[in-house]
Amino acid sequence: MRSDRTLEQAANVAMLPGIYKYSIVLPDGHQGYGFPIGGVAAFDSKEGVLSPGGVGYDINCLPPGTKVLTEFGYWISIEKALGESVLCVRGGRARATRAVLALHRREDHLYVVTTKTGLMIKATADHPVMTPRGMINVSELKPGMRIATHPFEGVEYEPPEPFTILDEQDFDERIRKELRRRGLLPLRSDNPKLPLLVKLLGYFIGDGSFDGKKTWFYGSREGLEELRRDVERLGYKPSRILTRRRGSKLGGREFTSIENSIYVSAKSFRALLERLGAPPGRKTTASFRVPEWVKRLPKWMKRLFLAAYFGAEMNKPQTVNGYNFEPPYVSLSKSREALDSGYEFLYDIAELAREFGVEVRGIREEYSGDSVRLKLVFSAKPESLLNLWSKIGYVYCPERRRLALAAASWIRWKLRVVSERRRIAVMAAAARGSGATANEIFSQVSSPWVNRRFIERSMYEGRRAGPRVPQNFPKFESWAKERIEGDVIWDEVEDVRVELYDGHVYDITVEDEAHNFIAEGIVVSNCGVRILRTDLRVEDVKPVLKQLVDLLFRYVPAGLGSTGRIRLTRGELDRVLAEGVEWAVERGYGWSEDPEYIEERGSMKGADPTNVSDRAKDRGRRQLGSLGSGNHFLEIQVVDKIYDPRVARELGIEEEGQVTVMIHTGSRGLGHQVCSDYLRVMERAARRYRMPLPDRELVSVPAGSREAEDYFSAMKAAANFAWTNRQLITHWVREVFSKVFKKSADELGMHIVYDVAHNIAKLEEHVVDGGTRRVCVHRKGATRAFPPGHPLIPAKYKAVGQPVLIPGSMGTA
Repeated sequence: MRSDRTLEQAANVAMLPGIYKYSIVLPDGHQGYGFPIGGVAAFDSKEGVLSPGGVGYDINCLPPGTKVLTEFGYWISIEKALGESVLCVRGGRARATRAVLALHRREDHLYVVTTKTGLMIKATADHPVMTPRGMINVSELKPGMRIATHPFEGVEYEPPEPFTILDEQDFDERIRKELRRRGLLPLRSDNPKLPLLVKLLGYFIGDGSFDGKKTWFYGSREGLEELRRDVERLGYKPSRILTRRRGSKLGGREFTSIENSIYVSAKSFRALLERLGAPPGRKTTASFRVPEWVKRLPKWMKRLFLAAYFGAEMNKPQTVNGYNFEPPYVSLSKSREALDSGYEFLYDIAELAREFGVEVRGIREEYSGDSVRLKLVFSAKPESLLNLWSKIGYVYCPERRRLALAAASWIRWKLRVVSERRRIAVMAAAARGSGATANEIFSQVSSPWVNRRFIERSMYEGRRAGPRVPQNFPKFESWAKERIEGDVIWDEVEDVRVELYDGHVYDITVEDEAHNFIAEGIVVSNCGVRILRTDLRVEDVKPVLKQLVDLLFRYVPAGLGSTGRIRLTRGELDRVLAEGVEWAVERGYGWSEDPEYIEERGSMKGADPTNVSDRAKDRGRRQLGSLGSGNHFLEIQVVDKIYDPRVARELGIEEEGQVTVMIHTGSRGLGHQVCSDYLRVMERAARRYRMPLPDRELVSVPAGSREAEDYFSAMKAAANFAWTNRQLITHWVREVFSKVFKKSADELGMHIVYDVAHNIAKLEEHVVDGGTRRVCVHRKGATRAFPPGHPLIPAKYKAVGQPVLIPGSMGTA
């Protein structure tokens, strides 16, 4: 406790509104999310609060330093991502969403996943990754499986140097008023709207114009929709997208094209862009450069300017022969008199690009009458292209942006294959000196990218130049066509391994209903205990223990991402959520007496499946009847010591050496998702209700509020799922024992002793300060312990009180 935030969390819970008496932490308590694990608190049912953090929340996490991609193309370490506008993927489209919650815990091992193109992510085993079949836990990934990537690297975030770009004296009073109203004046380098202005300025210089008071932008419909949203975020109202056919002439050829455009009619918008450096007249004759204030910005904002300009002016990624890309270029038309100005602007662009590791070939001139077309041509070297397309990219041009993502992914793969061939060529040349033959070397190589002829050439003929990609390597255009799905590029898992780790891991919860984010280029996104008695003794079980364990593994799915043996329709799942164990017993997955020995008879009244999200249901539907992992377990146990024989007999425990079975699991991914969903809901509601929050993780809402009632009914549904989950496992445990011992489960005496939840919130009546109070008790990693005679315990136990089940740590004690 002294080494983490357990006691601090307990003190914070004691400050929540409506708490009765104390915030309690049990002796083995430790740090949790908001509430400490092993924590109990009771709140007034009318004046108190309801908090998901007080019920229990598992965290699926990534180690510190994991790069999370944000809306503006910079990355930030996951432990610093709270409050950031990060990118998520919904319907194949990347979109911005806010990271509203940050979670962390300690972990002792991580899974390391490497993709075919070289992306690598480390994560806890239960961290979900997007695949064509939906989210799948990292531990379930296998080589060859496809996973969703958004392979834009970006640059690391750095705060801008503080300076003023524009102030009051730069505008007349009427314009000043309009800009102040929109939070755009004074305009400093740390203004949260500056990144939007940087993008719009860069794109305007490439494909915008002024016409009177109107400011025009041209481009694709999808790109202009993105641009419109940014204009609206500045506080202006852009026009709808206008489309018209235009006749054009180029190189003596006439053709018809479709032109899409929007305009902003506000004078203050034009005045602002002009003062920021947008050329006011015809670009062919106007003298302009990259503004000096842009050059003072951090790299991530310079990248926005470049990417927007490239979105307007740079050619799309395409190859000459399927393997080698055409050199990227941007062009600028200038009159002969303004030619020097054009060179200066393109020199500025080249210098900015070099900051990102992009090489420049030079500037070419193409004369046409009185005008000159200047072309700034970039290097076609793979390493330079990779920097261009994965660190800068395109803004407001979705088609080219997606091609660039695919090109970056394909180039990474190509460079890995070439590196592998180079390594094998060096090895083959060295092996020749030791007397090895080409056949011997080839038999030792397991690469699909080399053949016997490659080995022979490397050994006997030598190589004037480094190896290239082999003929069986896919051409870019055909590969990209099959791999691009919106802003997602489908990559393949190459390797999955486990490594030891000792440290904290982190997770974030996002506001968007997609519930995912992009980490390292990859799209990533209730509990209780039951004990059964038997009439068996340890000497009966030992000879068949291996057979029992093997069958239990076959009958009861376990492990991270494990799925149950039954498949439910959506309607059947809703019945499980509403009815709990009753549903299972009706279908033969239990005995009629079973509900009597389960807390709440395994069915909390008031559960409402309609308040459980579709995503939570999708996660739960495949997992009913499975253990999961972490500290969840199924154990064959032996009674070691009986301290009170009378109480033990009432529980069905007759003697030391008697065999029991303990089941520890809960509501799996469904319960986790319910908590995630309502943490987002409650964070928004808490601001509206002006809830005092001593800790951001203690997000809560007033008892009786609509949000509290919705969450409470969803939590009850998750609890019903958890009890049903343990009931199905109980049924299969009975089947296994019956099969091994050739007796019915009834003959073996396999009755439930008790089933009690230890992550739950419940309305109960307790005596407080001499009076009976109705309170909402939050128990997190803690179980109720009602005394003899209490009306909520089974009749059989009235004389001795409720059984309390305390499993060992991670099933080892």
